[in-house]
Amino acid sequence: MAQRSLHRMPAQVGHGIRPLPAFGAQADWSERALQRTWRTVGGLCVLIGLVNAFVPVLPSTVFLLMGVWAYGKGDPALRERLLGHPRYGRSLRLWVERRQITRRGKVAAIAGISVSGAFTAIALGSRPLTWGIGAGLVGLCAYLATRPEPQPSH
Repeated sequence: MAQRSLHRMPAQVGHGIRPLPAFGAQADWSERALQRTWRTVGGLCVLIGLVNAFVPVLPSTVFLLMGVWAYGKGDPALRERLLGHPRYGRSLRLWVERRQITRRGKVAAIAGISVSGAFTAIALGSRPLTWGIGAGLVGLCAYLATRPEPQPSH
């Protein structure tokens, strides 16, 4: 009976989780886990954005922006790599640093949103949900249209 008690696990705390042996170990583990989580979220967003770049109607920039945001929390080197990308880096950097959108980007985004809204209206028909989605998309288009544009370089 005495041998059994030597090998028993420590009693569980009221919430059912055993405490870690050292206080510092919890902070290190949780920080690493949080960084891994942010890197995973960033990777998934970038992957979805890259796939969407090849599908005409689906947005890619939104997912790339979410990837930049998540990488900023979990892996700043990957964030900088994405901001330095030859094709998408300039647009992403304009938004992240100055909240600016190029005119071409605005036109492309509003056109894509309009096509998506039209498909949604055709698929759902005239319902309150359709009108609500339409109002939200019109608001989004208005928001995008009112964002500042970068100044042309001389």
